[in-house]
Amino acid sequence: MDKLLTVQEVAELFSIHPKNLYRLISQRQIPFIRKPGIGYRFRVSDLDAWLQEGFEPPSGWNNVYS
Repeated sequence: MDKLLTVQEVAELFSIHPKNLYRLISQRQIPFIRKPGIGYRFRVSDLDAWLQEGFEPPSGWNNVYS
């Protein structure tokens, strides 16, 4: 089973503010799962694939996730 990360965990992983992550979610630019009553979660394998596809982080991001 794939590990699920929270918004806070992914924001820390990418070294961005959670608001920026919510912006990516609202624009459907990042793969996510919406769990009713819980919030948003992210599969590690989905994030890996997303980054492999060549996501270009906006300037100013310190992308430490690789």
